[in-house]
Amino acid sequence: MSRIKTFKNISIFLILLVILFLVLYQISFAIEQPPIPKLELPLVVTTCGQSPGALMIWVLCKKINLPCDRDDSLKADVLKSKSEAGTPYKTIIITTGTSLKGMGAAGIDIDYEIDRIKAIIEEAKKEGITIVGAHIEGMARRVDETDTASIDAVIPESELILVREDSNEDEYFTKLAEEKKIPLISFKETLDLTEVLKDLFHLTEESSST
Repeated sequence: MSRIKTFKNISIFLILLVILFLVLYQISFAIEQPPIPKLELPLVVTTCGQSPGALMIWVLCKKINLPCDRDDSLKADVLKSKSEAGTPYKTIIITTGTSLKGMGAAGIDIDYEIDRIKAIIEEAKKEGITIVGAHIEGMARRVDETDTASIDAVIPESELILVREDSNEDEYFTKLAEEKKIPLISFKETLDLTEVLKDLFHLTEESSST
């Protein structure tokens, strides 16, 4: 009987030790995660690579009644003009991952897209616009050099990263976020992004359902 009791005590001790470790790990992660920036309206979304990501975000914003402009060909001078007119954008979401078909239809290539986005990011920083980098279309948008170029142009310059879990199976975005000290929010399905956006823009249930 004493052996059984001793075994039970050891088992309980090990369980408690594991629980303590998990709690400490979560606390450590919470401390290390940089603070999430405050996102404000007006909001505009664009794409780096002409994939459907920006359209998807725009549709999700409409679903929750979050005002959002979308311009897949957005230029830096638009941000400047809005600011000079006294109606500046406060937040910009740039989706990453490329579509060769989309770029072909637009008559552009990845070099053009990278230059356009770099100019947008530079102007956004001048105007104090919060930059959010998003990769929401899964590993299908991480298959070639153009996808990599799109991601590298946007994510390291972002103040917040939004990533679908299956886009981050190799923890690429997690490692990049830790290296650059950028807060990262992940979600399982693209539709789950609606709840993320509600939280980030502090939407109430009433405002998102009317």
